[in-house]
Amino acid sequence: MSGDALVSVVVLNYNGGDALLRCLRSLYESDYSPFEVIVVDNGSTDGSVEAARRGFPEAILIENRRNLGYGAGNNVGICASQGEYIVLINNDVFVSRGWLRALLEACGKHGRAGFFQPKILLQSDERLINTAGNMIHVAGFGLCRGIGEHDLGQYDEEVEIGFASGACVLFRREVLRAVGFLDPVFFAFNEDTDWGWRALLYGWRSVYVPSAVVHHELGHSWGKGLTAKKFYYIERNRVFMLLKNYSRRSLAILLPLLLFIEPCVLAYALVKGWFGSKIRSYLDILRLRQYLLRRRNLLQRRRKLSDKVIFPLLTTEVPQGYFGGLTLGVNRIMSFFYHILLKTGH
Repeated sequence: MSGDALVSVVVLNYNGGDALLRCLRSLYESDYSPFEVIVVDNGSTDGSVEAARRGFPEAILIENRRNLGYGAGNNVGICASQGEYIVLINNDVFVSRGWLRALLEACGKHGRAGFFQPKILLQSDERLINTAGNMIHVAGFGLCRGIGEHDLGQYDEEVEIGFASGACVLFRREVLRAVGFLDPVFFAFNEDTDWGWRALLYGWRSVYVPSAVVHHELGHSWGKGLTAKKFYYIERNRVFMLLKNYSRRSLAILLPLLLFIEPCVLAYALVKGWFGSKIRSYLDILRLRQYLLRRRNLLQRRRKLSDKVIFPLLTTEVPQGYFGGLTLGVNRIMSFFYHILLKTGH
């Protein structure tokens, strides 16, 4: 890492209000330079764009006419960036003074890693962890390591993770040449999971950097808790990833496991009153089947690593409570069948 490497920080905004201003203020108080800040606005109507323009005239401001979603919106900012390193950060994330320097130091130590995630604590209670690195579940769930736990130093080791949280991630520009941009069709949720998974297939790893600390005002953009609309996007994009990123052989091997998890998700959706959202997610994948096929063919043709290499980096454990009282049983069944399938399939 060059000591004076330019870093581009892309802040995606949609009706961010005062949170956007706090985010920008914290960025400009960072102890590293040079860096540029690019605010990409997704058609806000709350006056946050005008407030950012007045308060931070040094920031580059790009205004989209409508809400393009997380992936396409951030891609606009990436295309406008000049830095050797690029950061994507939510407008409701507030950074500590030394966050960027710590991430860049990690870049210098991990030559084959392309993505770097800080320790993300909750803004509402700085003792609680939002994520200490994210993991990819074999069934496509993107899981936050340590979520809801008190930060007692149990996640203070710099380690490889499944993928870096899109709330705040630094990556090398050179990664884009191999991995490509965020998938714009996702619109919201799991874009970062997909990006990190693709990176693994192309030989790029993700690293968690606990010495870099930021705080997340969780739920600012989409509200707190899971809703039918969020569930729809999460489930649509999860299944989309499975069909796109696994090889045909892996899909065949994992089919019994995947057929087990789908009724569990359907039952959960039925209990929550979101059964229609789950069915809609299936219908949307059918509608997008040609796009899915093109993306899948391109990825499978260019990938560098087999799923046999990737499987050990995935997890079969979902956090307690994910499926209510059934979570422990689901985890045990998933783990049992996963290991049996891998022994017989590879």
